[in-house]
Amino acid sequence: MYLITGASKGIGHYILERLLATTDEKIIALYNSTLPDLKHPNVEWWKVDLSNFSEIEAVINSRADELHHIKFINCAGINHNAVTHKFPEEQWLNLIQVNLTSTFFLCKLLLPFMRKEEYGKIVFVSSVVAQTGVVGSSAYAATKAGLWGLMKTIVQENASKHISCNTLNLGYFNIGIIREVPEKMLEEIKTRIPNKALGNPEDIFKTIQLLMEVEYINGSCIDINGGLYLN
Repeated sequence: MYLITGASKGIGHYILERLLATTDEKIIALYNSTLPDLKHPNVEWWKVDLSNFSEIEAVINSRADELHHIKFINCAGINHNAVTHKFPEEQWLNLIQVNLTSTFFLCKLLLPFMRKEEYGKIVFVSSVVAQTGVVGSSAYAATKAGLWGLMKTIVQENASKHISCNTLNLGYFNIGIIREVPEKMLEEIKTRIPNKALGNPEDIFKTIQLLMEVEYINGSCIDINGGLYLN
């Protein structure tokens, strides 16, 4: 079964739709406020406030009998733009909670199930912003970089139980909030990308498919950015 955060919109929703088209496995999709319109017999929507650990824990514990053969895809993420010396403290704490701490909490709760079955797949969605830095994105960059350290530690602790954890560092893709960017700014972004184009989200999905099928890719930060950042 799959468990996806951030499944109500953007990349998370795209991955959900592609999974429905390619697998018969059950998918648990987490959302925060408004129940998405997508309805399918293989999808079960769970309402969870990712800024509230008690709520996350209560939901997971109440549905423990449904958690088997877990593939966890963490797409949830929020942003707030402000330069560092003017960044509101409450926004910083909220981004840390939703983008990083909730990921830790979910792994903390899901890993016992994975370890018991000696099977688990974990994918974190990170960002090229954590590699390059972007003006106004100090909190977002910090949370996405934090996922790397969490991933590496999870691998060291759990690889012997046939549990893999990898991170995707995404560049700019033609999906979600990027579509709200003015055309002039979009063209400027494209000039900085060696591929001279925004990414196709299908490349993200195909990479996730690969990670679900193999065991020996473990603890990797995989760049999918059209050459924007060369590691």
